[in-house]
Amino acid sequence: MARTAKPEKATWCGFDLSTTGLALGVRSQTGKEAYAHTPIRGATRWHGQPAFKLEQVPRMLLTLLSTLEKHGWEFRKPLVSFAVRQHDMVLLGKQNQLLMPALSWQCNAATDETRQLTERGADRQVGRIEPRFILPKLAWSLAQEPTLKKELAQVMTTGDWIAERLTGRSRLSTSDAISNGLLDQKTKKLAESAIRKGKLQTKWFPRVVQSGRSIGRVRGHASDGSEPGWHDVCARLAGGQLIASLGDNHATGVGCGLAEGDYSTIVISAGTSGTVNRVCPPRVDLAGNAACFEFYKDRMLLMMLADCCSWYDAFVDRHASSYTGHLDRLDGLVAKVDLATLHRVLAGPSGGSGPPNWKLFNVGERAASVQASIMLELLLLVRTMLAEAPEAGPVKRFVLTGGLSQSRFFQQAFSCGVEMLVPGAGAEISDRKGPLRFQTAAYGGLLNAMRSKEAARASTLCPTRPAATVPARKEAYLEYFFRASGLCG
Repeated sequence: MARTAKPEKATWCGFDLSTTGLALGVRSQTGKEAYAHTPIRGATRWHGQPAFKLEQVPRMLLTLLSTLEKHGWEFRKPLVSFAVRQHDMVLLGKQNQLLMPALSWQCNAATDETRQLTERGADRQVGRIEPRFILPKLAWSLAQEPTLKKELAQVMTTGDWIAERLTGRSRLSTSDAISNGLLDQKTKKLAESAIRKGKLQTKWFPRVVQSGRSIGRVRGHASDGSEPGWHDVCARLAGGQLIASLGDNHATGVGCGLAEGDYSTIVISAGTSGTVNRVCPPRVDLAGNAACFEFYKDRMLLMMLADCCSWYDAFVDRHASSYTGHLDRLDGLVAKVDLATLHRVLAGPSGGSGPPNWKLFNVGERAASVQASIMLELLLLVRTMLAEAPEAGPVKRFVLTGGLSQSRFFQQAFSCGVEMLVPGAGAEISDRKGPLRFQTAAYGGLLNAMRSKEAARASTLCPTRPAATVPARKEAYLEYFFRASGLCG
């Protein structure tokens, strides 16, 4: 009789709940990794605004756990953390029940409430307030349905709600709460003054917990008032330790290799959207051009290129469809291109728009120009980021990650641009392998779970290597392309 293979134990689990799906990355003590994904369920609208019915979350969690169990994984007391789309707002009633769908970051209806809070000076405590933040959204929601106020018992983020369902403990993780106008920017304590200026009650908000800290053990049964499915999820993860959740931007920074206290590194992620990320001390003066998020005891600065890999994918679909699923072959063509043919491509539908003679170039030449143009846009963001926090010290190292980093020419353009912006700085690329290589938010959640017990080990799991450099005979063409496009004076 054939022997049954021994199950692989998932020691660390990182979940990523986004607007499009729920993902799970796991890692064993031996270093084996696996990944599963399921499409989002429960998207809806509340008073015309985008929201999610969270009753679907336990069913999605069960789908992922079952998928990996079928592939030989088991979940015995794992360390668990969640990366969750930022700005979700959850309202719980006196019976611990959901009172309404969770309004997402796409809800921007609270413009009047945002203006009123700013006029009352709430921003002096919590920083800039935007309509998608929980603080103004809560005031807006109560204005839409005043009866909610009588039943309302707790306000939290979706990540905090998941933690409550698993552990029975209500907490407010600093990672997302500080980006929602709920915490004092200096102390990370509940912003009681700002909350009162919104004519809201401070008693509705749970106790604050620092991101990366343990909330508690997963119970063997669901908490009171829990939705169907939570009992089975708790049974699967029972005894596991739940680490306070991260906002998705914070988690992506962790998954890209940013480290607390490392102020000399900028990470560029060339994923579906492109991001430029840097960690800085919490109290340095900023120029105000970057979005600012918590990064444990530091701050993370972020600038975004809305279309990055999505721009390149659209180009491939429209102009190089025979290479769909075979991008390595297209990269091979790009590597052989005469760089004298490089031209700037402007972002837009169908992969962007080139010069009037666009159709005269072959597919390799056009692909090279699109890749160079995407890198140009990222480097222009890098230039702005370099001036964002001068007090944080000089940047000496740049790391490129994400799907486009697989292209050798894209790496060469990156190395050339870095040398032009910061002569002598290191240009590296992610050297991660395996199924979580480009799943940065889920990987960030996994590392967040790991660093609670094994911080030193977690810090080694984003290895890098030198990026490809451009041959001397081609370097002048790339430099001219970047200079002519306004990267350097």
